[in-house]
Amino acid sequence: MMRFMKYTKFFILTLCVLLQVSVSHGSDKKETKPLDLNVAILPYLSYSPFFIALDEGFFEEQGLRIKVFKFARSPEVVPALAQGRLDVAGSFMSVSLLNAIARGANIKLVACRSFIDPQGCTYAGLLARRSLVESGDLNNPTQLKGRRIAINEATIEGYLVEKLLKRVDLSLNDIKHGDLPPPTAFAAFEKGSIDLAAESEPWITRTIKAGHVLLWMPMNEVVPDFQFAFLMYGPTLLKKNSEAGKRFMVAYLKALKQLDQGKTDRNLEILSKHTKLDRKLLMEVCWPPFRKNGQIKVESVVEFQSWAVEKGYMEKTVAIEKIWDPSFIEYANQVLK
Repeated sequence: MMRFMKYTKFFILTLCVLLQVSVSHGSDKKETKPLDLNVAILPYLSYSPFFIALDEGFFEEQGLRIKVFKFARSPEVVPALAQGRLDVAGSFMSVSLLNAIARGANIKLVACRSFIDPQGCTYAGLLARRSLVESGDLNNPTQLKGRRIAINEATIEGYLVEKLLKRVDLSLNDIKHGDLPPPTAFAAFEKGSIDLAAESEPWITRTIKAGHVLLWMPMNEVVPDFQFAFLMYGPTLLKKNSEAGKRFMVAYLKALKQLDQGKTDRNLEILSKHTKLDRKLLMEVCWPPFRKNGQIKVESVVEFQSWAVEKGYMEKTVAIEKIWDPSFIEYANQVLK
């Protein structure tokens, strides 16, 4: 009888422990309910870390559920971010972005998305009509005067081209310029209606393959180490839920470390899936360089602003602390040590 009572007590105690564990696990599930984030992701190589973080489950590891938003045009992203319809987005350096921040938009740059690596391959550059180069009509920057160049003057494209022009005492006023998307520029080269265009990969490789153009000036030679693309947070992650912003950054930097491994089979598989570029082309093109610690070169933002004010695109410069918030990458780098 005593033995029966002993086993009965043991059974009851074991059952209580199991019930406690079950309840505990149930409460854990409530605490770790995924946080939903609205993120702008476009099918371009500069979004490679986003693709990797999605496919490798890095966001899920951080308790995040990503809802992807696609935009037809990049300029639409900044207003959506400022209004809180987006939480995270990428952007190139532009006057419209800086003017939005200057007007009080609660947007900040929080990490590197891409820069011009002085030691790397050519991700961005000026393409020129092959016939101009081969005839000797475009041997040096002095011959850019009066040329028709496809650029958006109030963006990083205008800044980069004018940096080159200034070397020979020219400015954007000395060329004919207009904004053309890559497919349109491709056709314009074929017709001979433009002389040069500022392009990035994969359009550089694709256009050169068509035979009408040559890579005339790599941007590595014009503005080495220049920071031209960023990861941005909107008001939700900057003010309302900075914890989610920290988690997103951990996943993002983890993806950057994987991307830093280069053109591995896995990275090729992921990028091909999201960009719709075949693996052969991905092996040929230059991939955008990233700083794997997420740091940006602040001097680039300062220089671009000074240029924009000088051109009359901005009324005045904005203090860098209103533009750049390094706290998220500082946190993520500490976590990933």
